[in-house]
Amino acid sequence: CEEACTLNLEDIPVAIKTIEQAIADKAYETGHIRPYPPEKKTGKRVAIIGSGPAGMAAAQQLGRAGHDVHVYERESRPGGLMRYGIPDFKIEKHYIDRRIEQMQGEGVSFHCGINVGVDKPVAELLAEYDGVLYCGGSETPRPANIPGDDLDGVHDAMPYLVQQNKRIGG
Repeated sequence: CEEACTLNLEDIPVAIKTIEQAIADKAYETGHIRPYPPEKKTGKRVAIIGSGPAGMAAAQQLGRAGHDVHVYERESRPGGLMRYGIPDFKIEKHYIDRRIEQMQGEGVSFHCGINVGVDKPVAELLAEYDGVLYCGGSETPRPANIPGDDLDGVHDAMPYLVQQNKRIGG
């Protein structure tokens, strides 16, 4: 989109990301982005395994539809790939925390430090909830399949990013 911007003729295209971020920041500042709890509850309970982008989006939509939503996260904090796989210079973690606060205000519950299938059997979730949604990500890197990817000193990024983001996040 930026490459196609007519202002790019002078090498100064409109930075769409910056504009979207400014709009979102202003919306938070003016109270337009806030918790929107459902007007009626359905009485249905839903468990979501994983709190990455898919789990967070599903949790918010299901919560706003009136379901009692519980998100289970293996790590100590919600966010999945957004928190642990993307460095701070790409997404500062307070943005994730801000969205989690909004979702909690809408009734979504987060249960961290629970590795479903290890700490809590899937059968328990199936017995306790009306629905279970699996939104687990993958920290298994895809093979690059390029010459030299098997050489000493060539490493996949995900293990480094996860441990570094955990270190930075305390």
